[in-house]
Amino acid sequence: MRKQTVYFKNTSKKLASFFLVTAVSFTSLQPAFASRKTQAQDAKQQAENNLNSVNNNINSIANKQQELQKEINALDAELVDLLVNMDILADELADKELEIKQANKDLEIAKAEEKEQYEQMKKRIRSMYERGDGNLLEALLGATSMSDFLNRVNYYNAVYDYDREQLDIYKETKQQVIDLKSQLLTEQSEMEEMQDNYRLQETELKNMVATKESTMDDFDSQLSQAKVLAAAYKETIQEQNRIIRDEEEKERLAREAAERAAREAAEAAEQAAREAAERAAREAQARAQAEQQQAAQQQNTQQPSSGGSSSGSSSPSTDSSSGAGSTPAVSPSGVTGSDVINYATQFIGNPYVWGGTSLTNGTDCSGFVMSVYAHFGYSLPRVSSAQASCGRGVSYSEAQPGDIICYSGHVALYMGGGRIVGAQSSRTGITTQNATYRTIIAVRRIIN
Repeated sequence: MRKQTVYFKNTSKKLASFFLVTAVSFTSLQPAFASRKTQAQDAKQQAENNLNSVNNNINSIANKQQELQKEINALDAELVDLLVNMDILADELADKELEIKQANKDLEIAKAEEKEQYEQMKKRIRSMYERGDGNLLEALLGATSMSDFLNRVNYYNAVYDYDREQLDIYKETKQQVIDLKSQLLTEQSEMEEMQDNYRLQETELKNMVATKESTMDDFDSQLSQAKVLAAAYKETIQEQNRIIRDEEEKERLAREAAERAAREAAEAAEQAAREAAERAAREAQARAQAEQQQAAQQQNTQQPSSGGSSSGSSSPSTDSSSGAGSTPAVSPSGVTGSDVINYATQFIGNPYVWGGTSLTNGTDCSGFVMSVYAHFGYSLPRVSSAQASCGRGVSYSEAQPGDIICYSGHVALYMGGGRIVGAQSSRTGITTQNATYRTIIAVRRIIN
């Protein structure tokens, strides 16, 4: 028994040593695997962080491009509208020049008629004086009756009054033509100034479009660079994923090899233990038989004991944890058109500034209309083309104070009596004007 016990102890020690060597061999491989895998995971995490940052930047650039494109489209639309207005204004200028030429012709005709009437009147007066007062007296005294006498007196007075009246008419006609020509020249000057303003606006709009298109090109360049970076980070992530998969495969193969070696070692140790147990049993049986012969008197025969060997195998367990995410779960009352006009005319004489909306420091035509109505709580669009669609349309014959008179590229407020008030040009500022000095394209009523 003692030898059997000693043998089992020696066998157990050998088996334990073998398992220890196997475990150490597998464990010694883990740092190498873990080191490279950890580096790959760290590199992957860094690349994913960089990729998220670049994607956020790409989204930001894309959003900026969309907003910038909207601004470019709006400027393009405004530029097209401006060019259309410039063409219309050019046609109106051509018509105005024809009106001025016609006024010059009418003025020459009026001057000639006035001169002719004046010459005829001088001839009649000269003839009467050359014939002498006797003829006049003779004609009067030659009357056959008082009624005839009065008729003759009335005739001479009528001739004189007629000449004077015709002369006054021609003078008045000539003055009207002169006034019309002066008005036409003033309107032509204002329209030419408006044309200059349009050209300035065209240059500024084109410059703004060019600047924004340049910015768009910069965004395109930034977006291209960001996409290159994103592609590089994606490639890095893919490469690190490949390294991680390779290392995990190596870990799996090493783990399986260690487990296989452990199983084989356990089987070998178990086999050796069985063989040792069998030898020990045979030796014990032989000793027992010898002792039986020597101690024949003893009734109790010691039976040989057999010991079993136990073998254990361990397999690495894999702990896994998973987390579940959760899904989180119109107008003001009491205002009249006259109120609007009374307020608007307070600012006559203040400056015209293109793009401005200040009734005191400077405004353009649409800014003037918008700001005046804003004082009474009405919210109108900023540009004249949009204001031409506000409220409801009425004919010019139905126009009332406060209505918006719309021209091509220009708006003003109707005062009544065929007059308008508005921000006309940088030369005249906020002023009044004849409503029909240009072609009216619409009349919009804001206050019902």
